[in-house]
Amino acid sequence: MPTQDARLFPNRNQRLRLLVHSRRILGVMLPLGVGIGFIVALALRGLGSFEAWGARVGDRTHALVWLPGIGLFLTTLFLRYTRIGEVSLFKELDLARRDPYQVFPFWASLGKVVACALTIGFGGSAGIEGPGKWFGAAVGLQFHRILRAGAGRFAQMRRLLVRPMVMVRGGAAAALAAVFRAPLSGALMAAEHNGHLSPEALIPCLVSAASGYVVFAAWMGHEPLIPMPMPYHLRGREILWALLLGVCCGLAATVFLWLRSWLRRLLDPVPLAWRGLVAGLGLVLLALPAHFFWQGLPVTLGGGLELVRHLLQGQTLPTQAVFFLALKLAATALTFAGGGIGGLWLPSLTMGAAIGAVFDALLGLGQPGYMTLVGASAFAGATHETLLVPCVFLAETTAQAALVVPALVGTTVAYLLVQERS
Repeated sequence: MPTQDARLFPNRNQRLRLLVHSRRILGVMLPLGVGIGFIVALALRGLGSFEAWGARVGDRTHALVWLPGIGLFLTTLFLRYTRIGEVSLFKELDLARRDPYQVFPFWASLGKVVACALTIGFGGSAGIEGPGKWFGAAVGLQFHRILRAGAGRFAQMRRLLVRPMVMVRGGAAAALAAVFRAPLSGALMAAEHNGHLSPEALIPCLVSAASGYVVFAAWMGHEPLIPMPMPYHLRGREILWALLLGVCCGLAATVFLWLRSWLRRLLDPVPLAWRGLVAGLGLVLLALPAHFFWQGLPVTLGGGLELVRHLLQGQTLPTQAVFFLALKLAATALTFAGGGIGGLWLPSLTMGAAIGAVFDALLGLGQPGYMTLVGASAFAGATHETLLVPCVFLAETTAQAALVVPALVGTTVAYLLVQERS
């Protein structure tokens, strides 16, 4: 019969296992997060300079609307002539759970980073978070390659050796925490798979995400991704309207997913290099309305964070918000169907924010941007098949706890609607 002290305190074997786990977390995941946080800060500064250069060139030559089409064509040309071929970051991250070393060969990984920069840097409707997560995972595996080589020569390093997938997840978590300036959201995004979270996956992700965010914020600053000028308050009517908003976001997300699949089937027979040209011309046409009527507002360009900030001001007419939704939805579907590479999270937030802006404009709740943010969470949850992450993301990137309950309601309704219709 074990004594009370034996139950309270770990035995020798438990202490040894705790020591091994602590050594791996401090000796592997912490440095991994630090390194990736630094690399992401460098990459985002470089990408920001590249986008600013592209905008200046576009303004001088009155050809800003052409840049997304040029970028998409260059992306598919590059993928074709480097023999990398078509790329799906989501599928590769899913395949990495079975064989990470097959998914992230070193030189091919660098080539895909270049292709991502061409798509996003020229203004394709895709978010930096997709390449960030994938790039963090690839760097994490290179860390594992170095650690494995060292373990073959030095006995001390064998104690630090972890499974490759732990390094892949940890690298992805650190990159997402830096990109979104949200360590908890980054850790959850990297650890969650098909709606499931395990402590084995979550703990290393939390450590690497925290260290990556600290390094990134020390260089780039602590300003939240979506700063809010005023605090929100939770009332019953916001929860009720979130139900209807969730239905609208679920229906719109279903339309988006269908349109992306339909465009993909339509463009599949076209050779990869020319597919980018065809889809790029479509992006040029979609960029024209914003260029003439809302000059300076990137409705279809990039991930859409600037458009979200514009919508949060509460000065958008309902008809304008619907128009923004239609343009962004079509541009995002066309970017991915045409061979572009990037993330879907930020474009999904933007499309949901446009739907929420319609509710804000019509309801007049006295809290500008409230339903805009709830719509962003609902649409992202529906397209990414997740309930927890968008709500945590919203609270962390806005520092508005009053959004959590309506966001949970709207996201759940949108998620269930998409699941039912698919």
